[in-house]
Amino acid sequence: MRAQGQGWLQRLEELHLSGPFRVVAILLAAWVVTLLLKLVVKRVLRRTFELPGVDKTRADARQRAVTAALRSALVGVVWALAAITVVSEFGVNIGAFVATATVIGGAVAFGAQQLMRDLIAGFFVLVEDQYGVGDEIDLGLASGTVERMSLRSVRLRDSVGGVWYVPHGGVARVGNLSKASAAAVDLEVARACRRTELDAVAADLCAALAADPEVDGMLAAEPQAVGIIDVRDDRLIYRLRVATHPGRHALVTRRWRLLVLDAFDDGRLAAPAPKVL
Repeated sequence: MRAQGQGWLQRLEELHLSGPFRVVAILLAAWVVTLLLKLVVKRVLRRTFELPGVDKTRADARQRAVTAALRSALVGVVWALAAITVVSEFGVNIGAFVATATVIGGAVAFGAQQLMRDLIAGFFVLVEDQYGVGDEIDLGLASGTVERMSLRSVRLRDSVGGVWYVPHGGVARVGNLSKASAAAVDLEVARACRRTELDAVAADLCAALAADPEVDGMLAAEPQAVGIIDVRDDRLIYRLRVATHPGRHALVTRRWRLLVLDAFDDGRLAAPAPKVL
């Protein structure tokens, strides 16, 4: 009986030391680690993005994008290590394999450095929620409404219908006009205009905008007359400003300019003399 038990132990030891068993164990371990990583990444990012006061639809979109990127990267590392370990079980020289892979990887990384820069920048755009689909943004290179985002680039549509594709790595600054926006109109009037009369006309223009049905629901605050912001030899520059709801500043600005044009037409405002070239 004891001899039979020792025989089974010897067979198990031989099986444990055999190459096929170790290969199966390595692949099984990689599969288990992959499942755990997917679960952990999903739960951690869900807690990160699901914050009070944050738009759930937008947070879900960001979570899916970041989760897919992180999960792909981590799973790739796990299975790359598993593949190298499995190859070593067949007697392949890992040192030479790793050296060759390092040289090839370095060459690929050097050639694709711009792509990697775009991907890394896109990852932080999503994590920091710099902008999302539907936002009106100014990237310096182009401005417009975000129609589509990927980890590498963003697609914008400008005010005249042009479509712009901007890689994340090429963006040096971001102005998001959909998080908080304002409409501002600068009045250039003749230098001889009296300030009291100018203040009165500015107050009327602010009241007219607030009562204008064309901008009903677009204003986030009462229009304000900021006052004179610059004095030149032949003109005064007087600024009007109002906070608007996200994405409505362009419509409000256009409507306000029409009211200003009416003020010039009926003589309430005097335009500066044209410059002689």
